[in-house]
Amino acid sequence: MARTMFEKVWDAHVVEAMPGDNALIFVDRIVAYELTTPPGAVEIERRFDDKLFDPSRIIAVNDHISPAKDSESAMQARYLRTWAQRHGITMYDVGNNGICHVVVPERGYVDPGSVVICGDSHTCTLGAFGAFAFGVGTTSQAGAMLAGCVILQRPKIVRIAVNGRLAHGATAKDLALFMVTKLGFKGATGCVLEYCGSTIDALSMDERMTLCNMAVEAGATTAMIAPDETTISYLRGREAQPAGAAFEEKAAQWRGLRADPDARYDDDLIFDVSDLRPMVSWGTNPGETVPLDSVVPADASESSLSYMALAPGMRLRSIPLDQAFIGSCTNARLSDLRAAADVLRGRRVSVPTIVTPGSQAVKRAAEREGLHDVFQDAGALWTHSTCGACCGLSLGVLAPGARCISSSNRNFPGRMGTGGRVHLASPVVVAASAVLGRIAAPDELAPVEPAVPA
Repeated sequence: MARTMFEKVWDAHVVEAMPGDNALIFVDRIVAYELTTPPGAVEIERRFDDKLFDPSRIIAVNDHISPAKDSESAMQARYLRTWAQRHGITMYDVGNNGICHVVVPERGYVDPGSVVICGDSHTCTLGAFGAFAFGVGTTSQAGAMLAGCVILQRPKIVRIAVNGRLAHGATAKDLALFMVTKLGFKGATGCVLEYCGSTIDALSMDERMTLCNMAVEAGATTAMIAPDETTISYLRGREAQPAGAAFEEKAAQWRGLRADPDARYDDDLIFDVSDLRPMVSWGTNPGETVPLDSVVPADASESSLSYMALAPGMRLRSIPLDQAFIGSCTNARLSDLRAAADVLRGRRVSVPTIVTPGSQAVKRAAEREGLHDVFQDAGALWTHSTCGACCGLSLGVLAPGARCISSSNRNFPGRMGTGGRVHLASPVVVAASAVLGRIAAPDELAPVEPAVPA
C-alpha cells in the first residue's frame, strides 16, 4: 500500500494501536529546556524514584531566559542543570547554549525519520529534516521521559507543493508568512504538512527550518520535508552524528524516506510563488499578513485594528516604529545574520535595534566574519543567544503601545511585552525598517557612499 512520508515515520514508531485512531508512539529524542521541563522532572523524582526511560535520548538546554534574569528563572535553570548532571544528560548551558531549535540541528541531534518532542510549539522546525517533530505539554513530556512514548491521535496529512523561484526580494520568511495566510491562522489544526516542489528543493536547510518553524502558526502539528542531499550535507560532520562509513550508512537509509508516488493525502494544495513579494504582518496573529507594499485590509478585524492602533487602508510603509528585533528560532541563524548585515553595512539604525544570534555557535561564527562589528557600527545592540525578546522575557521587552518589527514568529497581543505591538517580517526587512524608522524594504534605502581611503 502506498504511503506518505509521514505515514512511513508514524508506522515505524507505533508501539501499540489504541482506540479512536490513537497510538502509543515511541520517541527518539526529547529536548528539555528550563521553563517546561522542571515540573515534570520533579514529579518523576517524587513519584517514580527519579527513574528515566533512557537519559541518552534527552538533550537539555537553558535557552528561554539565559542567563537568568531573576531568582525564579535562576531556580528553573539551576534545577535543569542539576537534573541533567544527575542523570548524565547532555546539557547545553550558558556560554555553550542557544535557542533549542537552533542548537539541536546545528549539533546534529535530529535524524530524518525520527520522532522528536519538546515542550515548545516550535519544535516543528526540525521537520525540515524529515523528522516527525512537535511540541507537547509538560505532562506528555514527562510521560515520554518516564516511559519513552507519547499517546497521539493520528493527524491528517496535507501535501503542499510549492513551485517557482523566489524573486522580488522574497525570502523563506516571506514564504512562511504567505503559507500561514493561505492556510489560515489555525486553519491546519490537526494536520501534518508535507512540503514538496521545486521551491522547497531549492531552499537551504536554514530556509527549510524557517518555513517549518511557522507551521504551528497555521495550527499544524508539524511540517515535514523529505531528506535529500541538502539535508545529508548539512548533517555530515555534526557533533552528534557518526563519522565515515557509519554516517554514510545512515544517509543511504535517509535517501529512501519520501512519499510513494501514488500516496494519498487528506488534502493536496499547489502554490506558485514566483510573484511572492516581501510580507509584513499588520494584525495580532501571523495570518494577518499582507505584502509590504500594500495596505491594511479593508475587512481587517476590529479587535486587531484597535490593539495595533491602525486603520483600514493605511500603507504599511507609513507605519512608524519604536524598535527592531532580529532573532528567534525562526530567523537567527548565520545566514539570517549575514543577510541583515548586508543591509546594515555602512548604514545607521534610527530606532533601538537588537540583534540576538540563535546560538553561541552562531554568535562565534558571526564574529569570525565580523558581522558583530557591522551591527554595532550601525548602532544596533549585539547580544548573547537566548529566546529573550521574542517571547517578552528579556533583552528587548516592549513598553505598552510600543511598536516593533521583528524577525520572530508570533505577534499575539502581549507577545513581546504587555501592550506591545509586533509586526513580523524577514531579517532584511527588519534591517531596512530599522534604518528608516518605519516599515520598509531594502530596495527603499539610498545607496551607501563608498568609503574614502584615509
